[in-house]
Amino acid sequence: MMREMDFVDEYYADKDLSLLKKLTLVIPTYNRNYYLSRCLWYHAHFPFGEIIVADSSPEEKKVVNRETVQKIREMFGAKIRYLEYEPETEKYGGDIYRKWGDAVQHVETEYSQIVTDKEFLIPITLTKCIECLDENADISICEGHYYYIESLLRGKGSVRNMYPSKTALLQNDAIARLNAASSGKNKSCNQMGIRKTEFHKRLYKTLSKHKIDDIRFGEFTLEFLTIIRSKSQYLDQPYLYRDICNLYSHNNLQKSESSSLRYPYLDTYITENIYTEYFRRFTDCLTPEIVSNSSLNMNQAQNYVQETLPQIIQMRGFYGNTKLTQDPLWYLWRRSPALVRSISGHIFPKKYLDYRSLQKPEEMIIAQIIENTKRYNFADTPIVQYE
Repeated sequence: MMREMDFVDEYYADKDLSLLKKLTLVIPTYNRNYYLSRCLWYHAHFPFGEIIVADSSPEEKKVVNRETVQKIREMFGAKIRYLEYEPETEKYGGDIYRKWGDAVQHVETEYSQIVTDKEFLIPITLTKCIECLDENADISICEGHYYYIESLLRGKGSVRNMYPSKTALLQNDAIARLNAASSGKNKSCNQMGIRKTEFHKRLYKTLSKHKIDDIRFGEFTLEFLTIIRSKSQYLDQPYLYRDICNLYSHNNLQKSESSSLRYPYLDTYITENIYTEYFRRFTDCLTPEIVSNSSLNMNQAQNYVQETLPQIIQMRGFYGNTKLTQDPLWYLWRRSPALVRSISGHIFPKKYLDYRSLQKPEEMIIAQIIENTKRYNFADTPIVQYE
């Protein structure tokens, strides 16, 4: 049965996306039928080598997700592999990174990427990332601008660049790359970048070897390991959009809308007397990696991991203090009315605050999908096809 062309097809009809066959998307999901179905519907328009769904939802949600996967396969002819995992129950999110790591081990294409079920990738930028990785043996990860869609109403909305000062890390020495990554707020985040698959698999195997699987140190270790082991490229192109329109309600954070917000911050690790053990695993993992990829000896590397890397972690807002004193301006920004944020976006330099209205055709397509399907969100009903 032929599928009718829709507005996504129409925009990308004359774009060469053939390089996407080299890339596998890994989509972790938990307890969100609507978001997974929307994510699959959008990405199935493009010729990825494969899409892997890593589902740890309760069984009643898995039943719906299996049906969604099958419908998307039939509708688009997409290659989608569905992997099942036990529901997430661990307090510090250990089952999340084990799930992510296992799913990556199933990838068969040259390149792989994690994309969460609330995110939309820009396929044109992905092809440019693949071209970069094809041409540079010493670069193992490539990405671009990472935007949050913060509000949306009748076709109008706002987007925020999560890492407006982020740059490529092309220094030859691991310490030089780490120092460069620490020179601006959140510069080190690279979780959603396209990685060479063998490189990607080894990262997760290293985390497993050192029993680093909680959501906080898992995220940081993955990012730092990537920087230590390889150069990375960062393109000045829109790369990924995450829908957080429903994250705030009356200026309160909705934890059900964010996997990260469900789990304790590192200040809780301290008060519950587990921080020392988790930090030891982090140190034991990264210290020898730095020795192997820089000019530092073991003692120097250990001091760097114990003293400098926690400073980078602290900038990320998950470490050793209350959420207000960590970064008061950021705390106030997230809870400001949309009008205040919109005005601020025109006042502050772009390198500090890249906040603007929706305008690019690729993001308008994404906005249309969000608006056309938002009625399914409240009841967590999957979307497969809509007018």
